[in-house]
Amino acid sequence: MLVCQTPLRVSFLGGGTDLPEYYKNASRPGKVISTAIDKYTYIVVNKLYRQQWVCNYSKKEICNSIDEIQHEYIREVLKHFKIDFGLEITTLADIPSEGSGLASSSSILVGLINAIGTLVKADLNTMDIARLACEIEMNVLGKPIGKQDQFAVSYGGFNVISFRKSGRVYIEKLEIDENLEDMLVLVNTGIHRSSSDILTDQKKNTQRKVQKYDRIAEYVQEGLKLLKDKNYVDFGFTVLNSMRVKQELAKNIVNDKILQLVQRSAHNLIGYKICGAGGGGYLLFITDHPKNIEQAFPELDTFRIKFDNQGTRIIFNNEK
Repeated sequence: MLVCQTPLRVSFLGGGTDLPEYYKNASRPGKVISTAIDKYTYIVVNKLYRQQWVCNYSKKEICNSIDEIQHEYIREVLKHFKIDFGLEITTLADIPSEGSGLASSSSILVGLINAIGTLVKADLNTMDIARLACEIEMNVLGKPIGKQDQFAVSYGGFNVISFRKSGRVYIEKLEIDENLEDMLVLVNTGIHRSSSDILTDQKKNTQRKVQKYDRIAEYVQEGLKLLKDKNYVDFGFTVLNSMRVKQELAKNIVNDKILQLVQRSAHNLIGYKICGAGGGGYLLFITDHPKNIEQAFPELDTFRIKFDNQGTRIIFNNEK
């Protein structure tokens, strides 16, 4: 048996500039400020002594061939590594993560690659895992996404991630400060949505709205200076201003329920953003009064978060 633990992530600034439609055509690299957090997905892999593949997630599959597997990430990872022996694979998560905007899909995929790669003794480093996750999500499965999530959860830590025209990705570690961590609260809107429609709309509009993406990229530079100065209040304002631009990138990023939740806590907020594509999932609140935010939403799941500095890792392996 083998267990892989992979963090979820929150992105502060630059979301959308990791789309190839932007960074391959823009005058500057795409750039994102994000952090892995201390909430995780888990992949549990156990060898079977029969030629069968059992997949446990929100449903249970028992398949006699890999091509029969409906869970597309499990299927494609097993195909990539040319697995020819039976396995039982279980996916778990610390918090409700489907449609969360916390990169749960990429976290599951990165964890699968790390787990199965470790099982077959593939020589994969963190960069290899992230690149393969991008290949499977973007090219094999044709997901309308960018590259930030795969690298954020694979590497872990608080980073500025840059995306060049060539397709290369560069990661620069940022200082983790407890004072910033203490200002962050995640609130689950209770709205479960698929990000595909919003992201597809966003991708189609990238060239037409390139000036808005340029402004989002400029906010990253502003945010980096404020982080260096440990000016977290103005950093929160910058996140809010960038969020206002993001709302104009595609339909349904913000809806009435999200606006109502923000209004209920406005007097305690410095800034906020919708995690991921928008339309639902989690809201990230930046506040000087985190307890007040938690108390403002008794009917919703709220989470204080810390930054994860390790990325994807094998936490149990008796297959050695």
